[in-house]
Amino acid sequence: MVNWDDIRGQAAATRLLKGALASGRVAHAYLFTGPRGVGKTTVARIFAAGLVCEGPDGSVRPCGRCGACDDALAFRHPDVVRLEPDGDVIRIEQIRALKRRAGLKPSRGRRQVFLVEPAEAAGEAAQNALLKVLEEPLGPSVFVLIAHQETFLLPTVVSRCVHVRFQRLSREAAAAILRERLGYGDAAELAAALGNGSISQATRFPPEDLRERRSAAVALLERLWASDPGAALEEARNWYERRDELMETLEFVQLWLRDLLICRTRPKSAAEPGRWLINFDRAADISARAERVSGEALFGSLSAIREVRRQLDKNANVRHAVDVLFLELAARGRKAAGPKE
Repeated sequence: MVNWDDIRGQAAATRLLKGALASGRVAHAYLFTGPRGVGKTTVARIFAAGLVCEGPDGSVRPCGRCGACDDALAFRHPDVVRLEPDGDVIRIEQIRALKRRAGLKPSRGRRQVFLVEPAEAAGEAAQNALLKVLEEPLGPSVFVLIAHQETFLLPTVVSRCVHVRFQRLSREAAAAILRERLGYGDAAELAAALGNGSISQATRFPPEDLRERRSAAVALLERLWASDPGAALEEARNWYERRDELMETLEFVQLWLRDLLICRTRPKSAAEPGRWLINFDRAADISARAERVSGEALFGSLSAIREVRRQLDKNANVRHAVDVLFLELAARGRKAAGPKE
């Protein structure tokens, strides 16, 4: 059963919520904000379980042993209500139904708990209806709004809630979750780096796919570094209709170049790959390759990739961006065998 000890990297948020449960001074509305995949929904489940917990020790909520905790964590508890979008949006009719439900007495415990996720899926009219519920609570209810993009919420809604901010996970915390709970093994560091502090992003690919995609990305980089302009443009044609796949491939290439650069500028890092390298399972290959590539080629390649990814994020013309990038990487490849600095 998930509990507070399972939450990594969100000490401030969990401290505030655990304190509220232990003291009994629970606000009527909370707003959880932060990137996707950092634990907001899991913490909301634990908090909801704590609010309806029937355990004898009031200082430990949730107790994790009573039926109410089990049911709340699984969203089976009659007093824990989860409001999700109808399609892509939360409609005003759903908020009105929530208001009617909030006016009823709890079915089983002392209070009702309403989880609204993602809160930003509610339009302006629905948010204004929600605001009235938050301003005039009808019964012993606690509302937890979960938002991935706070800027889409009305300031008046935000102001009526206790704001609990969730941070991106550190790479170490994300890797520990991936390794210990999700079976990523020695691919955990790579997945964590790709996830940029988000477990949902980190788990886009299963561990076996990560290694295959990385190998394909490294092979692409090496082909481009060895290409003349004509061959680079021929390679580029393969990617004109594969924008999303290209963006993912470039992520892998960036992380590989990052490790090459570290080994190039700090050769001793290869002796402690787990400490310094993301692709530490390929430390020997990275160390050997770093000895045969110039720092200028690495910096230039990284800069070119960052710029193209920035352009593609702004919906730049894919064909033009890929042509320029692949020509740039081919040009950098002519310097890749430069003298060791």
